[in-house]
Amino acid sequence: MRCPKCGTDLPEGALLCEKCGEEIHIVPDYDPTLDVSISIEGPEEEKTPGETDPDPGKPKRTKLYLLRALLILLAIVVIGLAIAANKNLKRMQSPEYQIAQAEKYQGIGEYSKAIACYSKAIELEEDNVELLLRLAEVYYLKNDQAWYEATLLQILSHKSVSAQQIDWALERMIPLLIKKGDFEGINRLLGKYPNEKLLKENEEYLAPKPRFSLEEGTYVDIQSLSILSDAEGTLYYTLDGTVPGETSETFTMPIVLDLGEVTVKACLINSYGVKSEVIEGTYTIVAPEPKQEKK
Repeated sequence: MRCPKCGTDLPEGALLCEKCGEEIHIVPDYDPTLDVSISIEGPEEEKTPGETDPDPGKPKRTKLYLLRALLILLAIVVIGLAIAANKNLKRMQSPEYQIAQAEKYQGIGEYSKAIACYSKAIELEEDNVELLLRLAEVYYLKNDQAWYEATLLQILSHKSVSAQQIDWALERMIPLLIKKGDFEGINRLLGKYPNEKLLKENEEYLAPKPRFSLEEGTYVDIQSLSILSDAEGTLYYTLDGTVPGETSETFTMPIVLDLGEVTVKACLINSYGVKSEVIEGTYTIVAPEPKQEKK
């Protein structure tokens, strides 16, 4: 044991240094830093021998619960997206959606896309002739004459077409046929779909079938038969049962029906080369009974 002041060796249990008179303390002075260190670190908790954690599997179960929750949330999200996609698909497949898209594309001049949308809408609503009218207008704007004409013909032959829609299609179809020089087509259309206004406006292209001045049948004595027509053109006829045409006899004066039976066929060919429907009549001419002399 040494004196803390002068370092002189001291006997055990000495209370004073014999050399310098320094008082010797058996209990060491209080060191506050040591107390702080001890209080901060704290004593290590001792475990009873054989003691284990209360629930060693708890972290695993917590992770499992979290994983299940994430999977359920993911499933809900996937189902929600599927439902939304299905609703959107149904909406896109509706006629209303296709028509709206077609109108949008037509408005910005994207005619091919507008045609595709109108065509899809027509597939969904086959009886809606109005959609065909709209489709025809787009073909016209696109300057696609072939499909424009085909769509107009489709309108005319549609089972649900109205008289007003027929007139609408005819008014657009006839100028196309005139431009192509298809006068036979004009005659055929107006023969099938008569329209007083259009018949009058296009009468120069028409070749209505002519008519005979006599009803077919049996007549006594020689008869005179005329071929009549209200249209401009040349009348042709045959007496041998063949179909009349431009190489047949031209009607310029009444035909004399002599004794016997004869079948007369006739047609009109107008200045545009359009041939009318052929008419025919069979006539039997018998001799008059001889007059009996008076006694």
